[in-house]
Amino acid sequence: MSDDRTIERSARDWLELGPTQAPDHAVEAALRTIAMTSQERDLRIPWRFPAMNPLARIAVLVTIAIVAVGAGLYLTRPDDSRVGPQASLSPTLIPSMPAPSQTAARLAPLPDGTYTGRAIKISDIIASINATSWLSRKDKDYLLTAPFAQPDKSTFTVYFVLDRRAYTIGFTVDGVSEVDSRATASFLDGHTLLLQENYPGGPLQTRVGIAVEGSTVNLTLLSHPTPDNLATDRFIGELLYGAGPFTRRP
Repeated sequence: MSDDRTIERSARDWLELGPTQAPDHAVEAALRTIAMTSQERDLRIPWRFPAMNPLARIAVLVTIAIVAVGAGLYLTRPDDSRVGPQASLSPTLIPSMPAPSQTAARLAPLPDGTYTGRAIKISDIIASINATSWLSRKDKDYLLTAPFAQPDKSTFTVYFVLDRRAYTIGFTVDGVSEVDSRATASFLDGHTLLLQENYPGGPLQTRVGIAVEGSTVNLTLLSHPTPDNLATDRFIGELLYGAGPFTRRP
């Protein structure tokens, strides 16, 4: 049978050859915690055994080493919160977002349909052409040849149609309809309509302000670029979009 020192040395060798080794600072922390932890003294148990044989010392060393290894593994293990799939955020911390259909409904203040403006007297349009200061004489002469400025006509009415993203604006003169332009429509927000028309030189974008009042809507031309930046196109645009309020046909 081996002597006590051989048994103790063998036990130490076994601990050193273990599959996992705790860092020195973890072992020291564990030993320091054991040494500093206050013990409640039981009156029936002596404070320490009067003598401890070598086998008992080995058992104590093994126990301390196991505790130290376990503490070291716990202190050095990867943070569970940073390894593997991240936990989903609590629903209370995520701002609720409307579904795409709800968002589209919120941004589109106008349902699809045909909207008709008020009837305007042709005589009033002719007077407006002649009174507009930023129109040249040439511009005025050109506009006075348009269908909406013929002195033998009486009423002018603007309409526009929304059909999904298709947009058409036109007018009628004494009941005879004429289309002015077609475009692709999208709502930038609840009060701005963006119209995009395709021209050989590139797309043209028009922004239109929208103000809904009950069952009617008023349109305001915010920007209206034209291929040649013509003053006559500006006048026609303001005439068309300013012909509200527009009412949706049932």
